[in-house]
Amino acid sequence: MKILDHQKINLSIVISGILIFCSSAFLSGQTSLKDRLQTTQDSIQKYYQKQPEIALDFAFKYEKIAKESDSLKYKAKADNFLGMCYYTNGEIDKAIQFYVAGIKKFEQLKDVWFVSMLNNNIGAAYQHRKKPKETILYYEKALKGFESLKDSAWMANLYNNISIQKNELELYEEELALKNKALNIYVAQKDTQRILFTKGNLAHTYFKTGDYKKSIENAETFLNSPFNKADLSEKVTVMLAYSYTLQKTGNSTKSMKVIRETLELAEKNGFKENEMKAHSHLASLYEDQKKFKEAYFHFNKFYRLQDTLFNQQKDETINELLVKYETEKKDAEIVLLNTENELKNLQISQSTYVKRVLIFGLILVSLLAFLAWRLKNTKAKTNRELTSKNQMISKALEEKNILLREIHHRVKNNLQVISSLLKLQSQYIEDEGAIRAIAEGRNRVHSMALLHQNLYKEDNLTGVDMKEYFTNLIEGLFEAYKVSTGTINLKTDIQNIILDIDTVIPLGLIANELISNSLKHAFVENPDHAELEVNLYEKDGRLIFQVIDNGKGYSTEEAATGKKSFGQKLIRSLSDKLEADMEIINEKGTKVTLFIKDYQKAV
Repeated sequence: MKILDHQKINLSIVISGILIFCSSAFLSGQTSLKDRLQTTQDSIQKYYQKQPEIALDFAFKYEKIAKESDSLKYKAKADNFLGMCYYTNGEIDKAIQFYVAGIKKFEQLKDVWFVSMLNNNIGAAYQHRKKPKETILYYEKALKGFESLKDSAWMANLYNNISIQKNELELYEEELALKNKALNIYVAQKDTQRILFTKGNLAHTYFKTGDYKKSIENAETFLNSPFNKADLSEKVTVMLAYSYTLQKTGNSTKSMKVIRETLELAEKNGFKENEMKAHSHLASLYEDQKKFKEAYFHFNKFYRLQDTLFNQQKDETINELLVKYETEKKDAEIVLLNTENELKNLQISQSTYVKRVLIFGLILVSLLAFLAWRLKNTKAKTNRELTSKNQMISKALEEKNILLREIHHRVKNNLQVISSLLKLQSQYIEDEGAIRAIAEGRNRVHSMALLHQNLYKEDNLTGVDMKEYFTNLIEGLFEAYKVSTGTINLKTDIQNIILDIDTVIPLGLIANELISNSLKHAFVENPDHAELEVNLYEKDGRLIFQVIDNGKGYSTEEAATGKKSFGQKLIRSLSDKLEADMEIINEKGTKVTLFIKDYQKAV
């Protein structure tokens, strides 16, 4: 069984809507051009249904006139008219081709209404080809456009169009939802005919979903309404659904009565497909009543009609292929004729053209020879100047590197002098707290001195090898706090990363503070089995630095807020400079992890 067919109604609405809209919209330019376009458009409207070949000729005429103007709107409308006329001529491929061309132009014009309309037309073309998935794709594009315009009439029309394709795919629940959306719009608009039309369709849909009560209600509303102006083909289709549902609910007597009336109407009006379905249903009803002779009679009728319809569809397919073949053949002949004309024109002008080309070629060769000689001299001069400048740049760069290396060397020496002065000063201080503060200061100065020492030694004067730097820093701190590697088991996992000096200075000071804290405080209560781990690596676009010990741990709150200790305040300040998130875990010791976002590698 088939749902009420919207295809003819949809196409009529599409073409009528386009022609009415086109007749008054966006006309500009000279009056004569407008008159010619309007006259041609009227002719398309006159012939496109009854004499589509004549309409196609007028569509080409419209396209030719549109090309004389500078209006993209006219050219887009010409594509649309050609698509419409090719559709009614049965040349679906060409129809789609012109619809797509029209959409591109209307998209440039930002004309949402026409873009939506042409997407609907493409959907109708694919519906003609019985390709429901492609049909739904373009109908949904059209629906999206009309929804943005709040065009409820077209929204309802497209809900119905899409629901037909959902029926073809046997997606009956989705079909039901779409039909109810359309019905709500028709109810709001008080459109009696479309309400009845949709209820007739719903009778079939509810039958497919198994809701027989609603199927009967909708069928009876459609069939018994005194206001129903639907044509006989729609009435016959609803009567089929009504009869099917009556049989399912056990009312075979009434089902038999309805299907006989259906068969009579179908035979009288030449509705072959509905006639075939009526015979199939009658056969089923007689079989239920054990009247096998009558059942056989109607089954026989059903199969004969089925064969007839199959052959008819096959003939239509063959005819469509023949039309396509003849069209392609005609197009090929036109291309061949144009090519022959162009060849003749080319032969006529060939002699004069050859002479001109030879003269132009001689002039061009002479000019190229002169330019080549000029270019050679210019290039040689440029190369000499470039070589001289490169030598000067290389010399200046070498002098700059020597100077920068000397600066790093002097900074390192000055920091060592500061460290020595602090050590000398501590010998004259008796306060233990002051002595410790000076020792910590010396360690911080030492961490910066190591940095400049590495820069002085390496070829890269702006980057520091972190593996070597941290190795020297940790060794210096072990020596400063008089700790041997035998006392504390040291583990390191430091990637070979070359970092910029602006990153290394704060990171080195943070490392100095964290390692010093572990060496000073972590293992006071339990020096046995002491372990210290230092890690540095990159992960997920961040630099990860960790100091882990298995000592007594310390207050997470104090470390997080940076109170009570200058070292903790320094760590917090330097972490902010590096845009680092700090995580402190006190579990079988202390694990401090910095997730550094703002770091730079040396080039």
